[in-house]
Amino acid sequence: MTRGRLARIGRVLLRPTGSADVAPVRLRSPADVLTLLEAEAARVRADPTADPVARARAVGALARVALAAVEADQVVARVAALEAILARRCPS
Repeated sequence: MTRGRLARIGRVLLRPTGSADVAPVRLRSPADVLTLLEAEAARVRADPTADPVARARAVGALARVALAAVEADQVVARVAALEAILARRCPS
């Protein structure tokens, strides 16, 4: 993962100004991204006014990002496991 991508993950995302009822969300981990994507995918799928083609595109894009977040979350877990093993082997 590039430094720029990591920086973007840590930024606060805001909704368009038309939806004042939604608070900003801070994304600090792949799990945070997945939580946000799950909520947004449900919101997109539940919108009865959305064009079916636009809805399908939006869900597809969200699913693509969700898969990347799942992969990143797995990498984070693997690195944590490796760090734990190394910490046991080389206490310093």
